Amino acid sequence: MTDKFDLKEARNRLVAKDNRLIQNSRYALDTNENKAVLYLISKIQPEDEPGKLYSFNCKEFQALIRWSKDAPYKKIKAMLTDLSDMRWWIDLENGEESLVRWFHIIRMNPGTGEIKIKFHEDMFPFLVQLQQRLGNGQYFTSYKLQNVTLMKHRYSPRLYEILKSYQFNNQRWTFENGTGSQYDLQRMMGDAILEEGPEKGKPIIPDSWSNWAVFKRDVLEPAVKEINKYTDIKVAYDGKKEDIHHKKTRAIRTIEFYMVGKTGPEQRNTDEVIDAEYREIEDRDRYHQYTLDELSVADAFFKAHDESLEEERIENEMIEAERKQKQADKSKYPVLFAELNSDRSAKLSEKKVAQLYSTAIQGRVAGVVDVSCWELFATDLVLHYYDKIEATPEETKSTLYQRLLNCLEKDYDGKVFELQERYRKH
Repeated sequence: MTDKFDLKEARNRLVAKDNRLIQNSRYALDTNENKAVLYLISKIQPEDEPGKLYSFNCKEFQALIRWSKDAPYKKIKAMLTDLSDMRWWIDLENGEESLVRWFHIIRMNPGTGEIKIKFHEDMFPFLVQLQQRLGNGQYFTSYKLQNVTLMKHRYSPRLYEILKSYQFNNQRWTFENGTGSQYDLQRMMGDAILEEGPEKGKPIIPDSWSNWAVFKRDVLEPAVKEINKYTDIKVAYDGKKEDIHHKKTRAIRTIEFYMVGKTGPEQRNTDEVIDAEYREIEDRDRYHQYTLDELSVADAFFKAHDESLEEERIENEMIEAERKQKQADKSKYPVLFAELNSDRSAKLSEKKVAQLYSTAIQGRVAGVVDVSCWELFATDLVLHYYDKIEATPEETKSTLYQRLLNCLEKDYDGKVFELQERYRKH
């Protein structure tokens, strides 16, 4: 297998999926696993017969997703091992349910780096010969692979596919939020559903998503930003305190999305952004091809090492961010816990965070702040005094936590009143 490939041709291939696979299936994929699956799906051509064996080019895939050049074969092998172990139930055309996997065959050649893959047999109706099934009312969604390859946020590709599958003949679409129904966006965005036990069929959704501010901050905002930056559609959304039938509710229970295709000039601008980011990748990798006349052996060696260190730093930052997010998801107060344990000098336990929260809202006037906003109110108050203490360090035997607790109890700056006024206006 040759190492040469046309990166621009590869990223302009089409990914096509039956809408049922997008809207009704649940499977847990991290960012790179999702991109690997989409990369392989992009190799399927309209005229392909079911059961075709597809080749996976390690270096092409690595360049597409901007993956480190360090041991790509081993990383991809480990990733495909995880993907091969993944399974979930899917509805077939005859009304039966089938336990499916992504792949039926995976063969790897450590000498050439070539990987051959065949999709699971029961996946064929959702990936192969989709155009021929349009007459039966089975719609599919297609888009360019490059629309998702540069996305960094885990939920961006998932939200994009969901919106794209509804956008083809709609400019507005309303999802439920936190209801647990089949129309619940959180359920659709969740990684999977429980396959066994008394709660079989229940979606696996992070507990922190029950807080609208957290779901908006950690899922919707970053995903919408990347969709508008990299894809062929523009989207906006509005969370509403009403149910699907427009009956008023105390919490955000519906999310209305507004979706339109980009105009010609807008799409050209998006393509230029994507081209520019890929040019940076090509420029970054160019030193690997330098001859001794262009770059000394020592310079090339240490330049490669410096870049490996930077890639390692970025990867470690992502791992650490995911670890912190998992901790926050388990907390009773995810927003406050995440803020106090982010990049701040003090790393506070769940118990201390709970005490700060309790102190922050103790004795406040009931009804001034909406119950659903109490954690945000407490977070604003705690961080006000935290930043003040950090900016004006004092020589004292008391810990930062004790000083912070004292500030909350005394409210030296009258910050509570200011926040109450702000939240009342909001």
